[in-house]
Amino acid sequence: MQTFKKGEKIGKYVINSFIKKGIVAESYTVLGPDDMMYFMKVFDLRSIPREQLFEGKEVYEIQLCKELNTDENQNVIRYVDNGEVRKGNQTFHYLVTEFYRGVLLSEAVASEGPFDLEDAVQITLCVLSGLSFIHSRALIHNDIRPSNIMLQELEDGMLMPTIIDLGHISYMVKGRPTFSVEDLKPFFRAPETFRAVYTVKSDIFSTGALLYFLIFGKSPWEVDLAAANGDKKLVADAVKKARKRDLILEAEEVQLPDYMKAILLKALAKKPDDRFASAADFAQALLEQVMPELAKKMEEENPNPQAETPDHDNSGPTITFKKGSGSGFDNVTGRDELKEQLRKEVLFALQNPEKAKLYKLPAINGVLLYGPPGCGKSLVLESFAEELGFNYSIIKGVEMGHIYQDGVLDNLQRVFDAAEIKAPFVLCFDEIEFIAPNPNGEGEDSNITQQISALFGMMNNCSKKGILVVATTNRPDLIDQAIMRVGCFDRVFFVPQPDFEARKDIFIDHLKERPCEELDFDELAKMSDDFNAGDITEAVNEAAMTAAYNDVPISQKILVDVLKYKNPTYSTKTRIGFNKN
Repeated sequence: MQTFKKGEKIGKYVINSFIKKGIVAESYTVLGPDDMMYFMKVFDLRSIPREQLFEGKEVYEIQLCKELNTDENQNVIRYVDNGEVRKGNQTFHYLVTEFYRGVLLSEAVASEGPFDLEDAVQITLCVLSGLSFIHSRALIHNDIRPSNIMLQELEDGMLMPTIIDLGHISYMVKGRPTFSVEDLKPFFRAPETFRAVYTVKSDIFSTGALLYFLIFGKSPWEVDLAAANGDKKLVADAVKKARKRDLILEAEEVQLPDYMKAILLKALAKKPDDRFASAADFAQALLEQVMPELAKKMEEENPNPQAETPDHDNSGPTITFKKGSGSGFDNVTGRDELKEQLRKEVLFALQNPEKAKLYKLPAINGVLLYGPPGCGKSLVLESFAEELGFNYSIIKGVEMGHIYQDGVLDNLQRVFDAAEIKAPFVLCFDEIEFIAPNPNGEGEDSNITQQISALFGMMNNCSKKGILVVATTNRPDLIDQAIMRVGCFDRVFFVPQPDFEARKDIFIDHLKERPCEELDFDELAKMSDDFNAGDITEAVNEAAMTAAYNDVPISQKILVDVLKYKNPTYSTKTRIGFNKN
């Protein structure tokens, strides 16, 4: 039974929902003082032996999470806060980490089945990137398994494999562990861990087991342990006996190439010295075999990384990807005219290549979505890629930087190279005006610079490589006009402000997890005519603040009062600057 109830305060955080109860901690989602959602682990100090506390005082996971300081790596959950709270006569320590929306790898495999080889490798590369970062801090994870890896949904809709549980993180252990071992999954444990030896090499074994699980849908050497009835010695003996048999590397539905069999056997070697030396070595082997072109390019650009960063050459590659579901427009409420245009003018030919060939439909290289800020271009962008059903990546222009900065063109070339390897591929650039700004100002034709010529070369006729570029912008006139021609962007679509159904959906989404009275969403949608998504978000937040201050549920009256005095940020009556000339 959970210790804390919904609405209770722990420090400056308010309990939102209970997730699960572990051996030494309970997990919750909590609402922070910034009105953001976070994960929280609450540790019952009575259930933790003194030797499993850092210096006999603080939970190891909390101390090492602070040491890890994961702001530098997006494949590991990020530390936010920690503290102490008392309830009755009990003292609890708590750890707050970032909240991620997504699906656990274990759940993804259970619902959708094993991943194809390339996607399994991509996920493993991300996990190895996170492990490399952990190992570079002289720490060991000790519990890599599918239920500890989340396909995290980022702000732009991408799914990033992220290590989300650090419950067994430690320094290298050769003796008594500083963490509980009862909940470790036996088939993901390296043989030496049954002798209380935990090193970088045992993390390598667990990651090899994870890759095997992603490909085959089960653990390596998996057998039924029911007869052991939870007895630690009997479980260890059963696992040891199972691992005396040859590892099954073929199945009716899975035919692995020889190089992948060799990689799995090396990662899952029973002797630590026979495994990969590091997470970076494991990642390099995968890249060289599965994505040789990308590995070769990376090696050419950095032929001797050891010379540059001898102490921290463990960062590994960070790769984000997603596979379109083929039903992305289900996420876009309203905007029927725009969706029909996109289906007819772009999606149809790509989804029906034989008809496109028969009717000699022209190939499409690029699509530009434009409109005022907050009109939902990013949502349409991701939904378009999902609807198409290809592999895709979403790149934020403001994060990439512009082509006149050092290294940006090289990074863009790597992106296009990676897309070609996984073609057919949709490359999505959100706010492309940040990447290719018009150097001569608004609406003026630019001189052809070396940089824009290089970008034009990447985009021009990229359909021949199986790549479709889809981009968004607030201002087409601020994009370098050299890439606004046919051959780069063949189709341009205006994304209007959210219509009635879309506004209604935004209200429902923003209010569904807040304390509310019964609400008339139709009235709210009518009152917010011409509002963009940001305007509606701001209105809902203002109403929530008023309700919280008065300690009452959010009511129709509070929302209506807010909407009465708010004006839309952008009016469809004045679309100056949003027309492509």
